Amino acid sequence: MKKVFTLVVSLLALNALAQVKVGNNPQTINPNALFEIEGNKGLLLPRLALEKTTLSAPLTAHVVGMTVYNTATVNDVKPGFYYNDGVKWAKMVTADDKAVKFFYMPSITFDTSQTRVGQTKNLYLEYKKQFSLDPAGYHVVSSGAPTAGIPYFDSPTDLYYYITDYDHTVFSNITILDNGIMTYDVTAAATDCSVINIVFVVK
Repeated sequence: MKKVFTLVVSLLALNALAQVKVGNNPQTINPNALFEIEGNKGLLLPRLALEKTTLSAPLTAHVVGMTVYNTATVNDVKPGFYYNDGVKWAKMVTADDKAVKFFYMPSITFDTSQTRVGQTKNLYLEYKKQFSLDPAGYHVVSSGAPTAGIPYFDSPTDLYYYITDYDHTVFSNITILDNGIMTYDVTAAATDCSVINIVFVVK
């Protein structure tokens, strides 16, 4: 009965003050905070298995501002903190994600010396090859920099692939699969290699 009484008093205090503090110095609270925690322990958010960023499951609906820790690796979700924007889940990017949100594809060449149809280029493998500093001997690093390579995303489906600009007089019928394989035609021979701007976006 004593516990019930304490709970009721706490709820009444919450309703009256509209501010609550848990932990050290409960009598003081930041005037800008509705809820404040102070102490030597962490805050443990709900841990659940999401199914896909576009699906609310295991919740019954998308709720703006909902924040959880996802434990599953399936479809386009992997373990980490996610927040909901009302229509989908979005992963919170951290230093461990190896990139902020987007980055340019490392420089690669396309042979445009003669017309060709149905050419392919694996953008993900080209990126992985350069970031892993392979083959050995074709790279330079600054003094003190790790020589084992630059951290890269483990799966081609961790990224979205965009072409932001290309020479329309040289290339046509360009498509990119979700695994980073690009298909294209060279419709007009060029005297030099042609430039294509390719951007990777972190899912």
